[in-house]
Amino acid sequence: MEIGEAELTDIDMAFDLLKNAADWLQKKGIDYWQDWLSPPQNFKDWIKQGFKEKQFFFVYEDNQLIGMFRLQWNDELFWGKQVDNSGYIHSLTVDRRYCGLGKGAMIIKEVENICRKNDKNYLRLDCGISVKRLCDYYKNQGFSSKGTVKVLGEELVLFEKAL
Repeated sequence: MEIGEAELTDIDMAFDLLKNAADWLQKKGIDYWQDWLSPPQNFKDWIKQGFKEKQFFFVYEDNQLIGMFRLQWNDELFWGKQVDNSGYIHSLTVDRRYCGLGKGAMIIKEVENICRKNDKNYLRLDCGISVKRLCDYYKNQGFSSKGTVKVLGEELVLFEKAL
């Protein structure tokens, strides 16, 4: 597995991954990430900002794109002002062709390693409160719930893992 910093010229690949994930969720009857089917401008701007700030990474295996994630060193929008040293992961997406093969867990482990190398004490993420299977998945990856928050009208569970 190789992780590479995403370039602004690759932003369409990110939107494709997000849209494909949203489409898959919709077909499964899961009302989550549906804004990525036709993202509003503020969502597009949020992604573009992350690309400009070098926060997006693509994950490859055998030269095939298998997923992506966004890694930030602060996240006031979701977590408020924090004083501890944490990494915040967003937009973790695995190409649907690679689902069920443990790739998400492998990506999370790689992100943990990046955080450790950058002297972070925690890895944090959020998940829609209504997506129980995904919340359970993060718990199985060693994350614990730290409460809920409402961001852009969506109720989210905040998860944290000590590193």
